[in-house]
Amino acid sequence: MKKVLSVLGLGLLFVLSVVIIKTVTNKPLSNLKEVQLEALPQNAIAHMSAAIQLRTETPNDDYQFDTATFMSYRKFIETAYPLIHQNLPRTIVDSFNYIYEWKGTDTSILPMVLMAHYDVVPVEASAIKLWHAKPYGGEVKENYIWGRGVLDDKSSMISILEAAEAQLAKGFKPKQTILLCFGADEESSGRGATAVVKYFKSQNRKFDLVVDEGGEISTEDNKSIKAPIASIGVGEKGYVTLVLTAQKAGGHSSIPATTTAIDILSNAIAKVSQNPMPTKLTPPIEAYLNSISAYNENFFEKMALSNLWLFKSSVVNNLSKQPTTNALIRTTLVPTVFNSGVRDNVIPTFATAYINSRILPGQSSKDVYDYVQKIINDTSIKITYYKNYMTEPSPTTDVNSKYYKRVEKAVRSVVKDVVVAPMLMVGATDSRNYREVSDGVVNFSPLTDAKGYHGIDERMQISDLQKCFNFYTLLIKGE
Repeated sequence: MKKVLSVLGLGLLFVLSVVIIKTVTNKPLSNLKEVQLEALPQNAIAHMSAAIQLRTETPNDDYQFDTATFMSYRKFIETAYPLIHQNLPRTIVDSFNYIYEWKGTDTSILPMVLMAHYDVVPVEASAIKLWHAKPYGGEVKENYIWGRGVLDDKSSMISILEAAEAQLAKGFKPKQTILLCFGADEESSGRGATAVVKYFKSQNRKFDLVVDEGGEISTEDNKSIKAPIASIGVGEKGYVTLVLTAQKAGGHSSIPATTTAIDILSNAIAKVSQNPMPTKLTPPIEAYLNSISAYNENFFEKMALSNLWLFKSSVVNNLSKQPTTNALIRTTLVPTVFNSGVRDNVIPTFATAYINSRILPGQSSKDVYDYVQKIINDTSIKITYYKNYMTEPSPTTDVNSKYYKRVEKAVRSVVKDVVVAPMLMVGATDSRNYREVSDGVVNFSPLTDAKGYHGIDERMQISDLQKCFNFYTLLIKGE
């Protein structure tokens, strides 16, 4: 018995030694050599403000599309960026999606794509009174630029255009061909990006690095890390919506049955909410945890993150406690729409609900369907796919690839003492389509603690416009 205890003790001592060594030797990356950054062009803020004032909303109904406003936006960028329009051939796809091609001196290198979208979601009429600036005023105050679309995603588009225009003014010629691609319907159908990629495929074109919106910089997400964290998107979750329908004879509300269609469907929704899909630590999130571990100032948190081989279960359990991190480790299921009834004194015959799911890589829309069907376990509930929009999880870009490393270098050159880590995108972007023509799709724009996405008081720090301009400038110059 003593011999067994001795062996167990030695084993425990060995494990403890490995854990301590891995923790104390896990050091932050050294800083890069300082890069000389360029000043923000004189008219950049005015151009950003003007872009916001053009109300490029994309409606759900294509017949309500405001063609005149989108044409005005085209005229605006033609006037604001004359060198781009004089020197870079433009291709227009599906009316309002633009491709500008900047020929490089070495055509043997696959082209790089810098992309953005300039359509925006509508502003709730009832919420306008809660804004601290006019939603489409493009106001500049308190070191912010205010308005719908300033973050999502006109900041990227205007910064790309400013960077390209500034380099053209200097006579710069890129070694690598650069395509500037701008979409007009990312917030609704996303058909523009699909059409652009279809156009590229018809020409048998392939691309090197593709940079789109997505990952950003946070100083608030992890209190144990004092440095800003730049999360670079390397893949996207999938998207599917299931329609649940219950049917039971209705009638007069004065003589109700024991259960109604609403009761049946409510019970089914409760089962889904109370039984989330299992957690799973995907490679991008594991790489994210590894990347930030060296910067954690809480020794025990650092120890757990530095030794996921031992503490993975505990780390995943902690991540599941907050909505923002829970979404990174499981396929989510959430009811978003419930419809039933016509008036207060009529028991309805039908009740319908939508369950929206964002799917982890390695799982599929069929997995979601099968799981929900199993959890509900009720043959009286009809389950169908909502066909308006559905996409499977995207492939992921290798975090050790030249594409990721190039964006990482640009971020670290623009933001001082930043922690750079890969991230899984929980939302969908236009760039998911570009994975058909590139292995190097990366999602990032250097916005810091951005506020107001799709909501009230959307605004961008002027200092972030400077960072965005510098970020795209470095990518254009190949630095």
